[in-house]
Amino acid sequence: MWNGDGTVDINGFRVYYTEVEYVRRIFERHPETASNLRPMNQLVKNAYLNNLLDLIDIACLAPQELTEEELRDAENTLMDLVGVGFELDWLKKKLEERCVKKKKMETRGDRMRELDRMIVEQRRVLLALEVELKNEENEAVSHSARLGFEDVV
Repeated sequence: MWNGDGTVDINGFRVYYTEVEYVRRIFERHPETASNLRPMNQLVKNAYLNNLLDLIDIACLAPQELTEEELRDAENTLMDLVGVGFELDWLKKKLEERCVKKKKMETRGDRMRELDRMIVEQRRVLLALEVELKNEENEAVSHSARLGFEDVV
């Protein structure tokens, strides 16, 4: 039911029309989300819902887009929401997966940089060997050449 202020009531939350589908999907997929929420005034409930939507936005980001600070803030916000009665095991799991993926990406990035450094070093060694081989070939050619009459006399 639409209210006169451009919001609709969904599970006791006043939700702006731009967020209706997102909030509906949250409660459809995770009906327990606000089932233990302690009674509070509408403004506070909506503030908590906005925090929840912000956390979901963070969970949607690619691991490389997340900073350590954002992940810490997300964890703190999640604990605050759980503390007031939200059931968010599903979101906690997603955020933890993001943390793991970020750490793996960082580790993978370190490994890739190390491999790149090793390749550059091996290319230098190979180049030095190629120069040495060319010098040996030149010396071998010069020592194996036939001498002319003038060279001998």
